[in-house]
Amino acid sequence: MFTPTHVTTQLSRRRALQLGGAAGLAAFLGSCGLGEDTDGGSGGGGGKVDLWLTPNASPEAMKAFTDEMAAGIKESSAGEITASSLVIPWENALTKYTAGFSGNNPPDVTYQIIPWMNKWRETGVLADFRELAGEDDLASFTQGQPQSYLDAATGPDGELYAVPFTQGFQPLGLNAAIWEKAGQPPLPTTFEEMIGFAEALTFDTSGRNLKDPGFDAGNVEHWGMAWSSIPTQEDNWVWQYFWGYGSDYINEARDDIGFDTPEGREALEVMKRLVDSGAVVPQGTFADDARWSQATISGKAGMQWMPPLSAELCTQYPDARLTVIPLPGGPAGRNIVAGCGYWAVSAKSDDLDAAYEYARFLLQPDQTDRYIRMILGQPTRPVEGNFYEEPLADPRMNTFLNEATEYGQYARATLVLPYQPQEFLIGKINDYLFNGQPLDAMISEASEGIRQMASTA
Repeated sequence: MFTPTHVTTQLSRRRALQLGGAAGLAAFLGSCGLGEDTDGGSGGGGGKVDLWLTPNASPEAMKAFTDEMAAGIKESSAGEITASSLVIPWENALTKYTAGFSGNNPPDVTYQIIPWMNKWRETGVLADFRELAGEDDLASFTQGQPQSYLDAATGPDGELYAVPFTQGFQPLGLNAAIWEKAGQPPLPTTFEEMIGFAEALTFDTSGRNLKDPGFDAGNVEHWGMAWSSIPTQEDNWVWQYFWGYGSDYINEARDDIGFDTPEGREALEVMKRLVDSGAVVPQGTFADDARWSQATISGKAGMQWMPPLSAELCTQYPDARLTVIPLPGGPAGRNIVAGCGYWAVSAKSDDLDAAYEYARFLLQPDQTDRYIRMILGQPTRPVEGNFYEEPLADPRMNTFLNEATEYGQYARATLVLPYQPQEFLIGKINDYLFNGQPLDAMISEASEGIRQMASTA
């Protein structure tokens, strides 16, 4: 249930003046269809606002959320603001958003992600929250937020085009049964320690450890670590190795790679030592993303950077026991690659004040927490205690998600760039990690490719 935030007593000054003069006062996600709720019109001013968002939960859950938010803003504004919504499949979202912002009736409030912010930052289609929010609201939107999330939503002159509220990342999950079989060796605290830890979790079908005489590498029961070479998976963890060693994948000038340094090379070398240790699941073992994502819960690997548990996985593996390893890091500290969701307001909204008030309502803690728990995400601000108190479909989900919450304080978004280098760079890094290319040759080719991307961006 929503908690009214008494919007009518906290309207922006422009909205209050306007009222006084005028009235005397979201594979599964991609399969979700388009649909408006029944609580409002389709924009057009007069306190009617449109909310466009992508489906990050089931169609039923998304409809329940949007219906609840529409009812909440209507009650909190004493009927002055009515909201309708459109849930747009992910594969169509950017095209639909682009058409909407290009037309005469853009969506008033939208859900945004960092890759899209790169596009809108150059077009001026999003309103500047600094011009809409009072000082107290602006402080509440920004204080305690990861700086990289705010940077991704900041314009060239300091504009704040969107407010972050939810995040997602892949924590380091551990199969408890395999860990116990290995004698519960100390959990790794650094990327370097992960190598020995993975070795300790690797056993053949006869029960011999990787380091035991007679270990049969051709008949492994479970490896210590799953590291997929699928770029869309590696994109969730490779970059934190560079950050942990004090480098980055792109340099400060944004025109070349950032890891042709002693620190960057050290990060690459520790990754290489891990994948060459004999403790990592061989590439080609699994045929698709889903199988790789299930390597640890299925018992084929002892640990991996993995998505949060779902009800479906818990049903599929009813006896699996997982825990989250506290985030390891490097000499320069700890970070986790994270993605972020925002609420934004259209600069061309027919009722900018009503649009802001709806965004403000959605950004109140009760509403953001409702959304985050619906999608099994994480809040962008630090959390005291367990964020997931209410029982989920399986208690293991509560445990995993609450243990993963600690990672949020180390969240870091990928760079805001006019070009997208990640897939290319992961391909080059994989040439070094898995395909035998020498480090110097890989770095030379990666540098050449990024310099070309940057010059044509």
